[in-house]
Amino acid sequence: MVPSFLVPKASAQPVKSIIFPIIGAGGFSDTFGAPRGSDRFHKGIDIFGKKMQALVAVADGTVGYVPYPEASFGFMVSLRDKEGYEYQYIHLNNDTPGTDDGRGGGMNAYAVDIVRGNPVVAGQLIGYVGDSGNAETTPPHLHFEMYAPDGTLLNPYETLLTATRIGAPVDYPALPGEILPYGNFKGGGNIATGNFDGDSTPDYVVAPRDGGGPHVKINSDDGNVINEFMAYIPQFRGGVDLAAADVDGDGIDEIITAPGPGGGPHVRIFKINGTEVAGFMAYDAQFRGGVRVSAADMDNDNKAEIITAPGPGGGPHVRIFKADGSPFAGFMAYDAQFRGGVDIAAVGRDITNPPLIVTAPGPGGGPHVRVFTYDGAERQAFMAYDPEFKGGVKVSLGNISRSTAWPEILTVPASLGGPHVKMFDLDGGELDGRMEFEEWWIGGYDIAAGNNRYYIASSQGRRLSIRENDF
Repeated sequence: MVPSFLVPKASAQPVKSIIFPIIGAGGFSDTFGAPRGSDRFHKGIDIFGKKMQALVAVADGTVGYVPYPEASFGFMVSLRDKEGYEYQYIHLNNDTPGTDDGRGGGMNAYAVDIVRGNPVVAGQLIGYVGDSGNAETTPPHLHFEMYAPDGTLLNPYETLLTATRIGAPVDYPALPGEILPYGNFKGGGNIATGNFDGDSTPDYVVAPRDGGGPHVKINSDDGNVINEFMAYIPQFRGGVDLAAADVDGDGIDEIITAPGPGGGPHVRIFKINGTEVAGFMAYDAQFRGGVRVSAADMDNDNKAEIITAPGPGGGPHVRIFKADGSPFAGFMAYDAQFRGGVDIAAVGRDITNPPLIVTAPGPGGGPHVRVFTYDGAERQAFMAYDPEFKGGVKVSLGNISRSTAWPEILTVPASLGGPHVKMFDLDGGELDGRMEFEEWWIGGYDIAAGNNRYYIASSQGRRLSIRENDF
């Protein structure tokens, strides 16, 4: 028998106005207080459904506990509403979809942006039905608990009976400090920093990655849009890579673009008003693997050169061009047989270093970052992540550290890796690192270094989100 003093009396149970926590069919009965062994009782209501069925926030509130890696009791989320009531979602999915392997990880348990302290709105996606923890031998279900503001355990049965059911998760506003350049567009983004307004703080330019149109947006450091334009025909959906540098010596950076996969190797240079000032083919016109671009002054004439590298399917042939498209230099950054694509970053001369180009392999290659002079002479090389990691690496160069007067190298996984931003010196020494976004989201990222700050943009599988930070 369950001790009566442990189970709240029915007359004491408040009925809250909430959104039903599962989208779609979900059967439940009042099993609150049912015995669970000699000294335990059922502390919630089980709502049965199917694996990967969407779970949503029952009310506006704040995310509390979100264990990762998976705890012994499984994946779970706690939310606290504005009145102080707490709701716990337990036994979230831990399997690869379509299996019962227990290897699904955080991406198949939690929704994006479900991190302790983040706000949520009623109906926002927070996770997925599963059978993690001690529910592995039961049908998939959500174990739902409810607590009063003073911590008293409540029976949520009547509240669930009267809850409002919705047909799909709702959109939610930008998080504090988050930039959503294309609203709720669910795709990745490429980002670069530059000086577009002549002041001392870095601005940034962004464009969608694969699946998005060629819509380039130029933003000041305060997030206001300076201008926007289409870099290629509007129907193109391969994404656009970006760089920014002063190619004509007027003190204001131009924007350099290159198509992503499916587009030809057509590099274009624009003024910030969208006027094209130059363009050229960086590789054979038939190549359709996409092109990565960077730009910096390689020959100390106060005018930036354009540096390119092929995307997936092309060899690791880094090329350097004058702004009019005339070749300046080139070299192979990796074994000539590698076809995973190469990311690049470049920086002009500083007080101690010559102009430098940094490269990193795309998906399929190890995290082998290399530092070259423009003539292809290797200055340094190092592994930015575990040598077994094959998701590709994105790189950027900029003076991030406030304690130095020269550039640092920033890296982040391009795919298959969490948002682990790392900062290295030019000799490959690791200086710092941190997780941005959710540590379990392994969809990939892009990164752009500015003056004492950086921007990181999410990749596919979630709305394009940009975060700004510093070290």
